[in-house]
Amino acid sequence: MNKIAYSAFIAFVASLFTLVSISALSSSERDTAGDENLDPITLDQLAEHDNADSCWKAIHGRVYDITGYVPDHPTDAEVILAWCGREATEGWDNKRPGVPHSPRAQERLERYLIGRLVDEEGEPVEPSATAPAATDPRSDTGAARASLSPAEDERLARAMLGLPLDGHYRGVFTDRGSIQVNVTFDLRDGRIHSLEYRHLAYRGVDYLVLEEGDEQYPVMLQHRQIAERLEGEPITRIFALYEPERMVDDVDGYSGATLRGAKVISAIRDALNRGVYAWP
Repeated sequence: MNKIAYSAFIAFVASLFTLVSISALSSSERDTAGDENLDPITLDQLAEHDNADSCWKAIHGRVYDITGYVPDHPTDAEVILAWCGREATEGWDNKRPGVPHSPRAQERLERYLIGRLVDEEGEPVEPSATAPAATDPRSDTGAARASLSPAEDERLARAMLGLPLDGHYRGVFTDRGSIQVNVTFDLRDGRIHSLEYRHLAYRGVDYLVLEEGDEQYPVMLQHRQIAERLEGEPITRIFALYEPERMVDDVDGYSGATLRGAKVISAIRDALNRGVYAWP
């Protein structure tokens, strides 16, 4: 009896596998047939829609008008706008190095499908044949990144080693639910560039709006010195802020302790923990 039940189970699994395979094949055939019925759109036509007022992008041979979605995208608008009017498969397949967008995101994307990407002769355009690397908004060096092998893709190699990737970062330090430090900065070759404060406050004082002559203004000057003196420095240089007198001047009698450099460190480390906010 057990042999009969086992044989029946194997037959059921085999039948189920066959049905799934046939369904997948039929779905693929339907997608191919469906693409043939889509409006053909050339690269030149695609390039005309490269801004927030009309944002089209091509992914895996299909063209999507995502204009209405741009305001709802979870990152800053410039991140998604960098792909408008261009072939964007590389960006779609690498939300992070080697990690594509989710199936849920793919399902949402299909709502904006408007056409198929073709060349001047009306033939389908392959992703690898478009968008020269020199204009890739996420490319560090302008070199093509056709492979995701860690031997050839520096971003993937650094990620696998736990090293910070080049890119734009954002991080915060909060205390009891209140944001005190919010920083943005770029990493290039592991060095800090363009460190800025999006928010800087303590005990109800917003340092970013202080003017010369305000009592706490010297603290604002010290924070500016941090940004200036970290420019071009290796990311490891942030640990010098544990001894802030090494990094800033004692402005008008304000001590390094007043600076609270550890909070800036925490905001920067939070940014690194969150990962790249936008590719360079």
